[in-house]
Amino acid sequence: MSAHFDVSKISFFGLDEWSVGVCAWRGCCIEVFARAEHSIADCLRTLAGAGMPLAKEALNPFAGNRIKALRTCIAEQDFGGHGKAALKRIEEWERIYQVRAPLAHAEIKATAQGISVSHITFDGKAETRHPAKSYTRLEMLEILANIEGAQKLLHHQLGQIKALALKKRPSPGSSPG
Repeated sequence: MSAHFDVSKISFFGLDEWSVGVCAWRGCCIEVFARAEHSIADCLRTLAGAGMPLAKEALNPFAGNRIKALRTCIAEQDFGGHGKAALKRIEEWERIYQVRAPLAHAEIKATAQGISVSHITFDGKAETRHPAKSYTRLEMLEILANIEGAQKLLHHQLGQIKALALKKRPSPGSSPG
């Protein structure tokens, strides 16, 4: 399920319950990350169906590894300028993706000015408590806009890659060279 939303309906500047607005904003951010993951999975599925070689990481349970497999496949194939553009969009998405873990897993508290984000990471041996970060309501909107903008650009560019992959696929019954 994909819930498309209108950011203007989140009460960022109203006088109602701000903590509900914070939860809605967080949900919107996570929804956009989910859209990107579906675009990546769909592209990987299309590339596999077109007979293009994919690394075993294409089916990895971790989204970061799946996008690495996609990047590798695109880099190894000839998609012309679309391949280079897709690699650029993937690079941009990987940069944006770094905010996903804190948004999904951190403790987020509503403040009078916006939010406070306290994130803890684990490396298998130790826990790291990262310094709390504060964001204003305006910065929250900018974060969501950046995530959504990168997701849309990635989605559209992967659509070009899928279309070119389907054109390259040998037609049934055709003989090789």
